[in-house]
Amino acid sequence: MQSSLNPKTTSSRILGLAIGIALLLVVAYILIYWYQPFSEFINNFLSNFLSELASLFAAIFATLIWGMYEKEDAPKRVWGNFAIGLWLWFAGDITWGYINLTYGEVNIGAPDIFWVTSYFFFGRALFSQYKILTQPTQRRLLNWALTVILSLLVLILLIFFILTSNNTTSMNILDALVNAFYPAVDVLLSIVALGLARNFAGGAFAYPWLGLLAFSISDLLYAWLDLSGAYAWSLEQGNLLSTITDVAYFAAYLVLGLGVLSQWLFLKYGLRASAEKR
Repeated sequence: MQSSLNPKTTSSRILGLAIGIALLLVVAYILIYWYQPFSEFINNFLSNFLSELASLFAAIFATLIWGMYEKEDAPKRVWGNFAIGLWLWFAGDITWGYINLTYGEVNIGAPDIFWVTSYFFFGRALFSQYKILTQPTQRRLLNWALTVILSLLVLILLIFFILTSNNTTSMNILDALVNAFYPAVDVLLSIVALGLARNFAGGAFAYPWLGLLAFSISDLLYAWLDLSGAYAWSLEQGNLLSTITDVAYFAAYLVLGLGVLSQWLFLKYGLRASAEKR
C-alpha cells in the first residue's frame, strides 16, 4: 500500500505550513508595530528581529539548494551567487538593526555596502541563468548585458527624479541616488527573471524573484519617506505610512523566503517523485 506521505504530499504540507506561519508572522509584526505591547526597546528589537529572521531563512534555504548540485552542474553557479547575495542582505539587515537599536536614525552607510554589493551577485546569478538557458554568442551576451545596464541607469535616474522633484527639504544627492538604486534594481532584475521564467523548469526558479518585485514597492516607499523626513525610526514615533512601509518590507522577505523554499521543495521532492514514477 502506498504511503500517504508521498513526496508530493510532503512537499505540499511543508509549503502549506510555511505559508501559514508566514501569515501569522505578518499578523504578529503588525500587532507589535501598531499596538507596541512591550517596552520601546523590545518593540523595536522584535520588529528588527523578525525581518532578520526572514532574511536568514531565505539565505539558509538558498544555500541548501546550492549544496544539492554537484560541482559540475551549471545551476550551482546560479544558486551560489544567489545565496551570497542573500547572505549579504542578512548582513545588511543585522547592521541596520544594530545601528537602529543603538543610535535610532540609520543614515546611508555600512548597511548599504552589504546591500549594494549583494546586487552584484544577484546580477551574476541571473547572468549565469541566462547563459544556461539561451547559450548566447559572445556578441549577443554583450548586447544583453549592455541593455540591462543601460536600463538600470535609466530606471535609477527616473526614480531619482520622481523622489526629488516634489521634495522641498534639503537632501544629500548621494542619499537620493542610493535610495533610487534599490527599487530600480529590484524591478529590473525581477522583470528580466520573469521574462526568462518560461524557460525555467516548471517556472520554479522564477518564484524567488517575485520577492524582488515586492521589495521594489517597500524600497520606493521607504526612499520617499526617508528623503522627506517622514520615516519613523522608532515604533513609538510610528505613523501609518511608516507602518505600511515596514510591513511591506517584512512581507517581501517572506515572499522571497517562500519562493526559495518552493524551489528547494521542488528539487527535493518534485524531482524525487518524478524519479519514483520512472
